[in-house]
Amino acid sequence: MSERVLSFLSRGDVLTAGSALAAFLVLSWILRGAAPGRSLAGEPEGDAPLASRRDRMVFGVALGLVLILIVAGVAATQGVPWALPIFGMGFLMVVSLTRMNRRYRHESPTLRRTIDVSDAFLDISLLAGILIVLNVLAFRYGGTPLDLTREGTYSLTPESVARVRALDRPVTFTILSGASPIAEQHKSRVVQLLDAYKSINPEKIRIASLNPYEDLSRIEDLARRVPELGLLRGGGVLIEYGEDKETAPIIVRTQEMFDEPSRRQRRVADYFESNFKGEDAITSALDRLRRGKGVKIAFTVGHGEPKPDDMSGNGLGTWRTRLARVGYEISEIKLDQPAVASEEEPAVVIVAGPRDPFRPEEVARLRERVDRGKPVLLLLGNEHPSGLDSLLKAYNVEIGPGIVIDPRSNYGGIVENVLVPSQSGPGHPISSAMSPDRSILVPHSAPIRILGTTGAPGRPPEPIDRTLVPTPILQAGRNAWAESDLKNPRPTYDPDADGPRGPVLGVAIAKRPEPEPRPGSPIEEEPRLVLFSCPYMALDSLQDQFPANLDLLMNAASWLRGGKGDTLGLSPRTHVALTLMIDPQLRSRLILVPTLTAAMVIIAVGLIVYTSRRE
Repeated sequence: MSERVLSFLSRGDVLTAGSALAAFLVLSWILRGAAPGRSLAGEPEGDAPLASRRDRMVFGVALGLVLILIVAGVAATQGVPWALPIFGMGFLMVVSLTRMNRRYRHESPTLRRTIDVSDAFLDISLLAGILIVLNVLAFRYGGTPLDLTREGTYSLTPESVARVRALDRPVTFTILSGASPIAEQHKSRVVQLLDAYKSINPEKIRIASLNPYEDLSRIEDLARRVPELGLLRGGGVLIEYGEDKETAPIIVRTQEMFDEPSRRQRRVADYFESNFKGEDAITSALDRLRRGKGVKIAFTVGHGEPKPDDMSGNGLGTWRTRLARVGYEISEIKLDQPAVASEEEPAVVIVAGPRDPFRPEEVARLRERVDRGKPVLLLLGNEHPSGLDSLLKAYNVEIGPGIVIDPRSNYGGIVENVLVPSQSGPGHPISSAMSPDRSILVPHSAPIRILGTTGAPGRPPEPIDRTLVPTPILQAGRNAWAESDLKNPRPTYDPDADGPRGPVLGVAIAKRPEPEPRPGSPIEEEPRLVLFSCPYMALDSLQDQFPANLDLLMNAASWLRGGKGDTLGLSPRTHVALTLMIDPQLRSRLILVPTLTAAMVIIAVGLIVYTSRRE
């Protein structure tokens, strides 16, 4: 029984009715000067109306004021058309009653109090209504609001305004953000920016929000169409152009919109400076979507590589199709031809299984690209010379001798067909996005040695560039090694000739800023190179039985791209916040002195008013 009563009392309409009744009783008490049902003493007889008439007038005015008070709630829940009759009824009731009894205001204190309160209430409600109407008209027809912030938080550049107005198809922004304090701060700034976009073209722009850690079903649906979501770390904005689902969406990562804390901020506790590059990143993404041009990826040709458009089983047609389906523009590049314009230059170059070596001038051009931040994805072995040894050594890696075999974890009983778990490295975005129960087939692969570490016994470490950090992303198990004697029908492990067990088969190389930040500070790494020591892992003949191979390669291409497409170069918004650093005693004085002074002034003014009225 008690549960039913509580359920009934918690209903919205019951709470509204109860609040209205309480407001009516309180207003009646205030206007009448006594609780309803009790007689009012001290009211002069004279020409004043009878007590029953005064009470009816007070109760009628109180009811009218309550009707005016509940108009805002009705308008918010049921709509403005439902609120207008209630407002008109309450307003006419109050006006008519005060007008009929205005001539008695000098004879009756109750009527005088009721009329004065009613007049003040009506004046305030009319003023509030006028201000609300003016604000609605200003927001709807007043154009862009004024932005008085120092850094222009609510303003867009003319380039962004022109591109947003030129949108010819609906655009959906989905904010992908967690619930941590930093994520909430980033989300708040992104919402402000997207609201500014929507104010320019509200009919074409829709904004949604999604928590990747809670809305798992929606994330899975999006991940089927946008594989890059598997690599997303730290949130971002998913931009979908059009409703036909044919145009591949673009993800703008949080790291692309916010700069890391400056050096001065790390040193000085009272200084906080942040650069927000969200407008440049999102406007550039909108421009690419509207032009229908995605990030360019090019396969090298001319060195016996498998053809990207070959679907016979010995080509890379499946990989090319997958790249095109998620929005990449695929092309072929010959490094011995003149360089193309910067806007036509591919963002990532893929070298997949060359049989003929690259010439020195081609290697120099490829290295120049990588040094400029245009990364490369390499699928190389040691069966055929590639001519890229100098490039690999410049980036702290090299391909060692021998063929990696695994007598236990292999495919078809062939020890050269090594099976490796997808999450076999120490942890990297490329491999950590993979499911841990999947396997990668790497047939006839070679060992990768990271320079600066000891390889074969007695071999000293090679000198390295410490700004380039290689991270293993694919590593064979403890039962695998690089066999040097390929003619031995029953190979056995020889530590002197075969190197260490569990050789590295894939490595990702990123460039760290120089000089390196202090320990514990976030590091912004720039992708430079990914190397897999198996030239055959991308062939179409492997993809049907081992689709994880293709997923790993897609993750590698996405990580190399790093979300850094062509941008417009809009200036970031710099926000500087200064914190007053004072000792606790001075802080207490700054708080207590103004507080006590204000309280004393209020008390003094009250005493002055009381004394004046007494006199």
